[in-house]
Amino acid sequence: MLPGRWVEFKRLKLDSTVVEFKDTLFMTFAMRDTFTYRLRDGFVYRGKYTYDEDDHLEFGTRAYTVALRRPNRSLVLTDPQGIYYFVPDTSDTAQVIVLEKEEKILPVTSIDQMIGHWTVYKRTIDKDGGGVDFANQIKSLYVTGKGSDEKQGYIYCGNDLNNDPGWYIKGLDASQALDCAGRNLRSIKVTKCQKGELILEEGGVIYYFKQFK
Repeated sequence: MLPGRWVEFKRLKLDSTVVEFKDTLFMTFAMRDTFTYRLRDGFVYRGKYTYDEDDHLEFGTRAYTVALRRPNRSLVLTDPQGIYYFVPDTSDTAQVIVLEKEEKILPVTSIDQMIGHWTVYKRTIDKDGGGVDFANQIKSLYVTGKGSDEKQGYIYCGNDLNNDPGWYIKGLDASQALDCAGRNLRSIKVTKCQKGELILEEGGVIYYFKQFK
């Protein structure tokens, strides 16, 4: 993909029905196969993309097939939900999130700091995490805090359905790890929970979460 900025201007269902939308998609392709990807007024995803000989475009969190690509003119993407038409983004309103060079990570001392719905927006795997089974890969979690039973939240992995999480959270221990039970026992390290971002680590896999509206 040639470097450039794109903005969505039309969206169709697969049967060519026009879809009205306000969550306009913005994409930027940069050097060394890097990208930014965001919905209007939404969080900016950053990372590396892949684009193969079968026109599959993979962002990590989303995947498309490139149906049409005319450099600096038009771009058409498809997925199982629809067809998305883009033109070059010539505006200067693209929002850029500037991360602090050094952020002091504060300890997570209570599970109450984590209450809410969290969704993975990025995942990194080191050499020790290459064999993690898809069924165990975390995609979201819902932290409720202390209640009338031992369940203080739920973890959804792989193909778990919304009403059938594979694991539940029993609590946060003194080592800042989530004690989880379900299909098996798990201990998941909490490395950060501040400024709207949650980071968990388990078995060589680091998960980055945001709370999306």
